[in-house]
Amino acid sequence: MPPAEQHPTPQSARQGRRREAARRMLAEGLSLMARRGVQACHVEEITAAAGVGKGTFFTHFATKEAFVAALVDQVLSDLARRVRPLGLGPADGESLLAGVGTVHLRYFQLRPEAAALLTQACGLDQDGPAGQQVRQRLADHLDMVAAMLAPAAGQLGWPAEHGRELALAMLALSCGFFWFGRPLGLGRESPAALLDRLGRLAAQGLARRD
Repeated sequence: MPPAEQHPTPQSARQGRRREAARRMLAEGLSLMARRGVQACHVEEITAAAGVGKGTFFTHFATKEAFVAALVDQVLSDLARRVRPLGLGPADGESLLAGVGTVHLRYFQLRPEAAALLTQACGLDQDGPAGQQVRQRLADHLDMVAAMLAPAAGQLGWPAEHGRELALAMLALSCGFFWFGRPLGLGRESPAALLDRLGRLAAQGLARRD
């Protein structure tokens, strides 16, 4: 006999609706904050765009700042999933460094709103819980990239104790490129081949030249 058809329980249906509401708020909030600015964007605008009530927002996020921190975590987790595979295969130092830089550039080219978010999120109150969470999440990303680049850093003569600065150079270059490029109308249409060249150019500039 075929297995009995399983129907979602009321609890699982509620959980599904909660997840979908959170997904819509995060997606709409990222777009709104990139366009209007983190400080200028209001909770009411986010919930209206997501089609949920204001009360729903506060069942998921304690404050707007906590919402921004959740967005930062989502963006950096998404970016990390694209960066990590580069560390799985053998590569010379310059190619690995160029590859990591190129993935960052391509990511923010396709998601300039993410560049706008990260840049503005660093302006949250550094003593507040959300500001501390954002800084820690950025530090975690730099640690991950620095660990990936450690073999490349050794080949290129980059000091091992400054691996996080090397990772920061990759993140800052790519995020800043599209943060500044967006209002100027630059970068969005750059072909992938050009981004590859930019990534390799950055790698060459960071490499030791005897």
